[in-house]
Parts: sequence; C-alpha cells; structure tokens
Amino acid sequence: MNRATRARIVQNAAGALIVTALVGACGAAIQAPSASQGLPTIGPAATTSAPVVTPTPTLAPSPSPTPSPTPKPSLHSVTGVAAANTCDPSVVPGSAFAPFTPGPPPKAKSSALHVPILEYHRIVPIKEAGRSLPHLTMPPEIFAAQMSALDKAGWKTITLATLANDLAAGVAPPAQTFVVTIDDGWWDGYTYAYPILAQHGFVATFFVIAGRIGNGSFLGPSQIQALAAAGNEIGDHSVHHGWLTALNPKALTSEIDSAAATIAAVTGVWPETLAYPHGATDTQVMAAVAACKPLRMAVVEGHGGTETWANRYDIARFEIGPHVTGAGLLAEVRSVGH
Repeated sequence: MNRATRARIVQNAAGALIVTALVGACGAAIQAPSASQGLPTIGPAATTSAPVVTPTPTLAPSPSPTPSPTPKPSLHSVTGVAAANTCDPSVVPGSAFAPFTPGPPPKAKSSALHVPILEYHRIVPIKEAGRSLPHLTMPPEIFAAQMSALDKAGWKTITLATLANDLAAGVAPPAQTFVVTIDDGWWDGYTYAYPILAQHGFVATFFVIAGRIGNGSFLGPSQIQALAAAGNEIGDHSVHHGWLTALNPKALTSEIDSAAATIAAVTGVWPETLAYPHGATDTQVMAAVAACKPLRMAVVEGHGGTETWANRYDIARFEIGPHVTGAGLLAEVRSVGH
C-alpha cells in the first residue's frame, strides 16, 4: 500500500467519525415534550419523561406519542371531563370554594322563600336548532319578549347560587326577584341568550354537561369563562347527562363530583348548584349531591315557587316553553313571587 492510499483511508475514517457525531447531536436536539393540553390541569402537574420523536423519511406525519398514565387528577383535553372524582378543593389549585354553611339560623329553618325559578334549554332560531325537541327550543325573539316584560314590570334576577346562599343565611331576597336557569350548555346560550339577558341587566345560571364542554355544539371553555366573568353562574349538570337514579354509588359520585371539579378547573369557581339530568332524583342521588360540599341546592322540574331548607336538594322550577308570551310569563311569576 503506497503513501497516498494510506492517507485517503485515514481521511475517510475521520470523516465518518464526524458524521456519526453530528447525527448523535441532532438526535438529541429533536427530543421534545408532548403538546400542552387546551384546558387547565386539575391538581399538581404530572412529571413524565418527554417522548422521543424519531425522524421519518416519509411525508406522512408521525402519530402523536401516547402520554404516560398518571394516577393524579387530570382534565381531558377533548371532552373536558375531570378524573378527580372528588369535591376536595385541593384538586383544583387556586379555585374559589365558598365556605360551607351548615344551615340557617334556627328560626329561619322553618321559613320559606318564594322566588320563581325559570327553566330553559335552548334559546335559538328554529332553523338552527337541529333535532332538538320543539318544546325545549325557544326562539330568541320570544325569549327577548319574555325578559322585556319582566324587566319593564320591575323584576330583577339573581343566580341560583345567590338564592341558595340567601336560604342558608335565612335572608329573603328583594321583592320581584326571579331566577333564570338554562340547561345543557348549548352554544346558543352564549350566542343568543346571553346578549338578551345582558341587555336587561339580567344574569342566569347555566347548567353545563361537563363531558360536552368544547365538544361540537356545546359551550367551549372561553365562552364559559366569559359568562362567569359577566356575573352568571355555571352550575353542575353531571358529566354525561345520564339517569343518575340508575347508577351505583361509585358511578353516581363520579358523575356529580367530576363535573363539579371540571367546572372549577374551567372557571376557577366551584359550582354551588346542580340540575338533575332529566329532572330525575331520589334519596340516594340527593345524598350524593349533598356530600359534594360546594353544592347547596339542586333543582328538578315541576310547578315550583317555594324554597325551604328542608327541600333545598329538591327544588322545583317552571319549565318555560315557546308558547309562553311575555304577558303570560309575567302573570306566572306574579302568582308565586313576592
């Protein structure tokens, strides 16, 4: 082997070493943590190893790495369902948790409040309601006429949480006070109902289905946050909107508590009231609601108008349909309200 041949061999070996070193450095540089989730995380941040993304020579994108499972409470980035299964405020750091009041003064336990609680579902034009049931679909112009009639007659709104707190304190709200509740958390609650309410200086309690937050035709986190910032209440309507009366104790607690924790993670405030899905409840369901300490009141359907300490987890509402005129609604609330 002559001198020139030996020189070329040495030069090629050195080049190979340099290329190998560069490839190793680049491989280290492309390691990156998985994308952050769109909704806030319940509980302390989990510590997981960053997944290594391996370059691929194909044009198709690599599948997203699967996050490592963690036993800590977390918030699902797609459905918004909390896996906390508890109403312990520590699972949502920084959230507001109203002090629990064991009950009103002894003399007030036998007293009754008479505040009309109105029940709505969708405030949306018929052509935009999809397959929603007609009797649960309220055209915005009819809803506006109803709210205008009450406003002109001097009626004012409070949230259901305020009513619950008044009941617990043994305090009567001002005369001509009523509550607006809107169930299920459809997108039109923000797009149509909210501007009409705001026009009259009214607020409402929006009962959202936690498992549908940000999903399709339902309110997203930013809309829920905007409603809450404007003085509206975001209430618990369970995780999946199933029949709570058909669940075993563990599943029942999960439906109630996980929904409450999800709402607290989105808004920073724990819900104080709950609406039973389908209006169905029993003693076991009411006990599970009462066990979630932030929840002070729960509502069903029916001809309401009286709230007492004894029935605070079985409060009836007035379901308002699209056939009700402004004058008709005014007559309805006057028949029970003070």
